[in-house]
Amino acid sequence: MHFNGLDLNLIVALDAILTERNVTRAAEKLNISQPGMSGALNRLRQYFNDDLLTQNGKQMIPTPLGAALSVPAKEILATVRSRLAVQTRFLPQEARRSFTVMVSDYAATIFLASVLRALSVEAPGMTFDLHQYADLPSEALEAGRIDVLLGPQQALSQNHPFKPLFADDFVGVACADNDAVDDVTDIEAFLAMRHVLVRLGGSGLPTTDATFLERSFSRRRIEVIVPSWSLVPHYLMGTQRIAIFHRRLAHDYARHFPLRIFEIPTTLPAFEECVQWRASSRGDPAIQWLVERMETHARMLDTVSA
Repeated sequence: MHFNGLDLNLIVALDAILTERNVTRAAEKLNISQPGMSGALNRLRQYFNDDLLTQNGKQMIPTPLGAALSVPAKEILATVRSRLAVQTRFLPQEARRSFTVMVSDYAATIFLASVLRALSVEAPGMTFDLHQYADLPSEALEAGRIDVLLGPQQALSQNHPFKPLFADDFVGVACADNDAVDDVTDIEAFLAMRHVLVRLGGSGLPTTDATFLERSFSRRRIEVIVPSWSLVPHYLMGTQRIAIFHRRLAHDYARHFPLRIFEIPTTLPAFEECVQWRASSRGDPAIQWLVERMETHARMLDTVSA
């Protein structure tokens, strides 16, 4: 099928090439030969009268036009998939879908693991590719590199729908034999202790607690910075260090590590985990079903915690 002289099958190739930035990997992704993908790239270059990708050392980088076409190509394909999905009755037990989900190890641990455990029975044909937080999670969603984003509202895009899932608050954590915590009577004493700090993504995105404390109080004494929540307990063991943790995660990890959980001598803002998906997926019954299942499990999470 053609539109204005463009073979619409080439949009699939365009998306793969601009995503992978490598002809061989793009061919493998679409399960076609490397010469076939090279031919598709040549036809795209002729149609757009642009190289689309150029060699830069050992890497291929998109031209300005190539970069500008990346998001529209993904949106077109997402819209087509969504419309086609509406034409058929969605049956979770029979569905064959793969979802790419961006999620922090916090939500992956205390929430998503139980969701996917249930879905392995309810929808055995579904697969999930979990990605760690990127520097700009909302951009990954906008660009179509992920299908679903789990995170606090401030990490979400303003251009796509989302739903709140569950709330959490923050506590202090330390090694069980860290007696220095007994001397923490006010926020200044708390900030003066030796802290382990979490910063997410390649450039170290600040977490909700860190953003609030940096804006409201004097600087903390940061001794260790780690890229994920799951590493924190390892850097507390056998030391006088402390850290700020989500309450749910603190109690989960306390089942595996000798942790001491204590209240922080100030009130931190409430934290709300949300799920977001692309606006072009509104009509996709599989996405809507997945979001609904997440909402159901979030309510169960609150019931268990109550």
